[in-house]
Amino acid sequence: MSKYLKYIILACNIAFFAVMAMVLPLSFEENDDIVMAMIANGTYSGVPDFHLVYINVIYGYVLTLLYGLLPAIEWYTLSFVVLHIVSMSVLAYCVLTTPNRAKWECILWLVILYVLWARIIVALQFTTTAGLTCLAGCMLLLRESKQARWSGVVLVAVAALIRFMAAGLVGLLMAPIIVYTYRLNWRKYMAVIVLLAAVVGGRVVNKMAYDSDPEWKYYREYNQLRAQLNDNPNAHKLQPQELPAGVDSTDYKLLLQFIPDAEQIDLPTIRQISAVVGEVPFHEQLENLHRLDKYAVEVVIMLALLILMILTTGNRSKYIFLILYSLFIIVLMIHVSLDGFLKNRVFLCMLLPMLMTDFMLLPNTTGLKRRWGIALAILLTLSGWYGYQIYSQHLFVYYKQQVWTMLQQPLLELVPEDATLVTIGAGMRLEAGNPWHIWPYAFKKYTLGWLTWVPLNKPVGHSYRALLRDDVYVFTDRNYEAENCRLQMVREQIEKHYGVPTQVKWKCRNGRHAIVQIQVKE
Repeated sequence: MSKYLKYIILACNIAFFAVMAMVLPLSFEENDDIVMAMIANGTYSGVPDFHLVYINVIYGYVLTLLYGLLPAIEWYTLSFVVLHIVSMSVLAYCVLTTPNRAKWECILWLVILYVLWARIIVALQFTTTAGLTCLAGCMLLLRESKQARWSGVVLVAVAALIRFMAAGLVGLLMAPIIVYTYRLNWRKYMAVIVLLAAVVGGRVVNKMAYDSDPEWKYYREYNQLRAQLNDNPNAHKLQPQELPAGVDSTDYKLLLQFIPDAEQIDLPTIRQISAVVGEVPFHEQLENLHRLDKYAVEVVIMLALLILMILTTGNRSKYIFLILYSLFIIVLMIHVSLDGFLKNRVFLCMLLPMLMTDFMLLPNTTGLKRRWGIALAILLTLSGWYGYQIYSQHLFVYYKQQVWTMLQQPLLELVPEDATLVTIGAGMRLEAGNPWHIWPYAFKKYTLGWLTWVPLNKPVGHSYRALLRDDVYVFTDRNYEAENCRLQMVREQIEKHYGVPTQVKWKCRNGRHAIVQIQVKE
């Protein structure tokens, strides 16, 4: 291999990302990343803050320093782009320099990796960024070079700062191949031990940062429990009579729709609800497995590849390892689905290490061209399937951008500069904006959802009563006067709990959305 290979790969990946970002085009998948970027750059509260909620405070603190030095650069987005390019360069280099691999095998795997990377780029997100970065780090841990292994420690540690659960999932799926490769060479495990210490240390620092402030400590636990309920299909199965005493069924319904009244559903109450949801019978949890059918194509393709690998390997230890590894993945998917939704971004974090593990365990292909021709067809089918997903996601991104540009953004521009904007079930497409310029609405706060109880919002977001303030505007659906819409449910709860009848005064609206104020009824 050329000594300039790594630089060639890096240059190609920069070009690849640039082209994909323009063609797809680049945007965040959901509002989560946009709001965390707004917190980091100071747009949300007026001052850069390192409490990014889902991202470790260490990473957040580095971002605040960078924003303080050069605020014109959108460091949140740029850091993800850099990590993507570096991680894919590492993966491509590891594939191309793996010994005992035919060139066509390496090219095949690179095609699949780049198709999956394009799928991730089209919906840029902190979870998949962490998964991709962790995978690159784990691949470096498998290298013989000490420098490569310590570089892998850095990448995995950074991934754990961005999204601990995603990095943990990838690390868990790569752990068997790392142990299989290291065997009893204890010197190689030193890097892993240091890595585990760094990850635990980062978690401790993050916990201490939140626990040092009572409001952030309260918010952290509240948001963790709220997220577990919103992501748990079992929470939607509870009947009104099964709710804890004192929990209003409408308040619970609004909680599951991401718009809780935090004064009614406070921390002690949400603890009770979580305990009840945790007692859902196992046979009812098994009903959630039908949600895995959306990954049927990928699972069938991967199982077909696994069967071919087992048939073509003469190594008994690899044969046993592949079977156990496959069972491990199936059990993991089932476990996640029992009390949660296996989201597509999480499945991508599972699929990437599965593919790399398969590549590392490929048998010698001498004399097996026919079987590997079938394998080629299977893997190209996987690429074709994700190519279709890229196209579908591209159309969805285009749709979101049109909704944002033509329908939502013009309404936001009519909100007074000193106002606070609250969203209630309108699906604001803030993520469809420019990821390199997250500043246009620095005067507004986007509350409720996972921002309920966040100290940056106080007192807005702690109670529905705050919605009655003169400086609070509500972004909602155009049919806000419909009997069963969320805004009407919120108004009913305000009157029920606080004895305040309300009326809606609309400020501006179009065919899809409206911005209104909730006022005390005269």
